[in-house]
Amino acid sequence: MIKQIYTDIQTRLEAIKDAENNFILTHFDLWNQQVNFIEEETPFNTPAAFVEILPIQWQQLSGGYQQAEVTIRLHLVTQWFAQTAKYNPKQSAALDYLDLPGKVFDAMHKFSIANSNQFVRVRSVVNHNHERYVDSVEEYTGLVQVQAIQGNYTEVNAKPKITEQETE
Repeated sequence: MIKQIYTDIQTRLEAIKDAENNFILTHFDLWNQQVNFIEEETPFNTPAAFVEILPIQWQQLSGGYQQAEVTIRLHLVTQWFAQTAKYNPKQSAALDYLDLPGKVFDAMHKFSIANSNQFVRVRSVVNHNHERYVDSVEEYTGLVQVQAIQGNYTEVNAKPKITEQETE
């Protein structure tokens, strides 16, 4: 289920294009604090999208079903161009990274996987606390339901062999 969420999100985000019909996002991966450890990280192109899946608290239902509210964070990592002041003639281009969460929201609109309701955006945070990058975090939540695979299992009635050992 988690793999399905990741690959479905990647497919949706890969389709985002700019006005000239070029793909906007150039790198996709699972989140592993890439921006916090940039010196140790394998280089990646920006804008990049990283998917973080928050801890899942499952509720047991009947018939082998479980459900959970699943929250994902999309880390939209762009380069930081510090020339965003009003007097800068390139201010508009320098602020373009602020448009990316809206484009992602458009792509994620009505997003769901099998046996889930639609994921909805619940929170946005723009994190400027990195030297060369901006990490815009978009948080989405959806209710997911899964069923245990009903396989053909053979029950084994194992009886342990216990022997008494002598003590000195």
